[in-house]
Amino acid sequence: MGNLASRLEGMQLLAFDLDNTLYDEGLYFAAALDRIAPRVAGLSDGDPEQIRRRFDEILISEGKHYHHLFDDILTENGLSVAEHLKDLLTEFSAVKGGIDLFPGVAEFLAALRDRYKLGLITSGREAVQANKLRLLGLADSFDHIIFSSTLTENKPGQMPFRLLCEAADVLPSEAVYLGDNPLFDFKGSSEIGMTTIRVANPEFDDHVCDPGWDAHFRLSRVTELSGFLPKAEKAVARS
Repeated sequence: MGNLASRLEGMQLLAFDLDNTLYDEGLYFAAALDRIAPRVAGLSDGDPEQIRRRFDEILISEGKHYHHLFDDILTENGLSVAEHLKDLLTEFSAVKGGIDLFPGVAEFLAALRDRYKLGLITSGREAVQANKLRLLGLADSFDHIIFSSTLTENKPGQMPFRLLCEAADVLPSEAVYLGDNPLFDFKGSSEIGMTTIRVANPEFDDHVCDPGWDAHFRLSRVTELSGFLPKAEKAVARS
């Protein structure tokens, strides 16, 4: 797809995924499950350490995008999913600390704000993702934030990416999207004409992408983008 530096010339919008692109999502899961395991143990008279280990076993087997993690734990411990799932999801949304941005990301984003419009598209439950942004100090770091799970079409579909470009008043050809997950981040964004960049995530090192699902370019970490951006010429105009 050519040279990344030349591809980035004339770009107006830099947009990012959140989980495992700007911070390690595993830290959020660890902090949340450390709170939730004792709660499940209290409800079921179980062993909190054993329940905590079981959470990790399921995550290793099924991945962090597995939608039945809490259902499985409740069922295995003889608890009603209908009665207790909502409380566990609320607890998962209420983590109070334990996560940090990848090194250099805060400074990286701050340096970009004078030169580009910045956007974020993140899937997952809105309450959870909003809490992550608050904990990471990113709630006010972007011009536009799309919680794609609230839309009628989530990632990997085109809608979240199209809506972000419309909100930023840029053409898709003037926008870049950086993410880590080839199952969600690059199909819709590439289809509408955005330049896509895949940030390394060991979870997908061995994943073989179907045609159209991978990014145009790859970086080891998101902050490497700075080395490919053109030199600053003028500040971005924000509406």
